[in-house]
Amino acid sequence: MKMKNKYAKFAFTLAEALLAMTILGVIAALMLRTVNRINPDKDKQLFIRTFHAIETAAGEVVSDTSFYDSDMHEVSDFSTDPLPTAKVELYASNLTYPNKPICSKKSTYKTTDCNKIISSTNAVCYLIASKMNLNGITNCSSGANVLNFRLGNGACIYGLAGQSVPFEFVIDPSCKGIKYGYAAKIFSSGSMTVPESSSTYTFNDSHAQEKAYIWMQQQTDVKKRDYDFE
Repeated sequence: MKMKNKYAKFAFTLAEALLAMTILGVIAALMLRTVNRINPDKDKQLFIRTFHAIETAAGEVVSDTSFYDSDMHEVSDFSTDPLPTAKVELYASNLTYPNKPICSKKSTYKTTDCNKIISSTNAVCYLIASKMNLNGITNCSSGANVLNFRLGNGACIYGLAGQSVPFEFVIDPSCKGIKYGYAAKIFSSGSMTVPESSSTYTFNDSHAQEKAYIWMQQQTDVKKRDYDFE
């Protein structure tokens, strides 16, 4: 009768090791897909939220007749010259001193970094900025590539000033630069859309604009399903 060696050691064969690694690989792949569904693309989510925030602000501006002549025969919109006395007061958090505001809501109307006189070239930019939660100074100089302002959610906005309505501007969710953004289009009514391709901007990712277009189409499809009652 053979005695068992209590010190004997056992090991996996090569085939067993390969089988175990294959199983672990399949499990890891399935988990990665699940994690990606739970944590969706940050750029996508921030772009969509920013798009809707600006669209809401634009709608509020268009319906606010205090910036336009009440005797006008045509409906007030972004293409209309605002009143010569029209001004906005901007409020933003200070990047250097986060707890200290740059502009006070109670400050006297003056042409300063806090208070801006509205003109036909900067109306779209300053009026929308006045409705947004900003982080830093607003710059509504003309130009499609000008960084106009940064939002509290971290997204940067380019090209909102000095263009004829309708026009394209850029939402950059990462705020890494205009080349990393996505184009949106704004109309005189205050409505917005995302074009399938941009006629104004070129981005680092050649498929960036197409992705943004698909994101918004998916949003539209979801809304249609929500209201599609049989």
